[in-house]
Amino acid sequence: MKRFELFVVAVVALVASAFAAPVLMEGVAAVVDGKPIMRSELMNNLYRFQETPEGSAMTEQQQKDYVLEQMIEDKVLLSRIDRDSIVIGDAEVDQRVTQHLSQLAASQNIDLATLEKAIRAQLGMSMAQYRDQLSKQIRSHMEMTRVRQMHVGSINPTKKEVEAFYKAYKDSLPRQYNCVLLSHIQIPITPDQMIVDSVKKVAENLIDSLNLGMNFELLAKNHSQDSSAAKGGDLGYFRRGLLDPAFERALDQLKNGQYATTPVKTDLGWHIARVLGRKEDGVRSAQILLRTIPTAKDSADILARADSLHKAIKTKEDFSAAAKKFSQDKSSNFAGGLLGWYQKNEMEPAYVDPVANLNVGEVSEPVLIDGNYHLFRLDDARQIRELTMEEDYGKIENLAANHLENEKLKALVKKWRQEVHVEIRMTE
Repeated sequence: MKRFELFVVAVVALVASAFAAPVLMEGVAAVVDGKPIMRSELMNNLYRFQETPEGSAMTEQQQKDYVLEQMIEDKVLLSRIDRDSIVIGDAEVDQRVTQHLSQLAASQNIDLATLEKAIRAQLGMSMAQYRDQLSKQIRSHMEMTRVRQMHVGSINPTKKEVEAFYKAYKDSLPRQYNCVLLSHIQIPITPDQMIVDSVKKVAENLIDSLNLGMNFELLAKNHSQDSSAAKGGDLGYFRRGLLDPAFERALDQLKNGQYATTPVKTDLGWHIARVLGRKEDGVRSAQILLRTIPTAKDSADILARADSLHKAIKTKEDFSAAAKKFSQDKSSNFAGGLLGWYQKNEMEPAYVDPVANLNVGEVSEPVLIDGNYHLFRLDDARQIRELTMEEDYGKIENLAANHLENEKLKALVKKWRQEVHVEIRMTE
């Protein structure tokens, strides 16, 4: 049976292992396209690889050869940065670093000040030094990701390819541990029609002002209820398919510089859409957003409806029928609200508490999450489970897509390696 491997570049969350390794005599292990791989880099990666199941099954020389080969391939991949004129801005890297630190602090349930103290105590470095280390890792990861996107893109495997992948690699696919099978019913809190109509009227009045020559940016700054208001409503570039479908349809009707003469309705409220520019794969747009905000009475009415459903549901069949009829989650309502299997440590944070104390077959009380009331049903729970085509097709499809993309990338790296100078200097 074949072994399934993920050929990916990961951002290292903590760099403690680099500081825990023994002090080494420095030297150059290899040179790729004029850029060195230092002996200390190789040995630090080697120590980490030796702790993995795959590494422990190899001899020490095999481990060293494997790790060096992977590092050479990474350098070959990075050699495309200049050739492809890929530029990663400092501001973009800094934003990713800040986001990573915020997520790290949130995962430990601490604030950034406490995280800074922990970094100083555990790693012996200041936050500035840690940010610098993290910036280098994130920049490298982003560069490799851009190369991958440019030359490989996204592969959507056919059902036949997914089935072939599963057959070949089923014994080495990752297992799930401490996992639950969930279904849910999602009922959004919607505003009263009078609110919807009154906000639409305000949007129409703003369009009248635009027709009379008022400046779009100024109106956006003064009236838009969105973070883009400070930038005159500028949303930046988005690839097609990433914005609300109704908003995108409105943009399709506009030429550069034009605004829509009819407000566009989405779940957020009423939008006045404008096109600022276009690229082959997307559009730069702006908006004035007027939100339709539900009242306390609207929320109470939806809670009463969700509570009534909770009391009426007695069986799994009841839950499935209610999800198909009432749930507004289009990704799951057709399947009776089935969300699928989750490892508890990978669940959406907002889902954790509502299902924590449920027994199999029980339905949670209504819980408010992001403007929607949810009912959760715990369909099953297991300590260990294997992925199956019947219950995990989406996950297996993603793994198959990643595998096909990696195979294409490996072939490209092999070709690119012939185009650059590679010199291995470390022979022992």
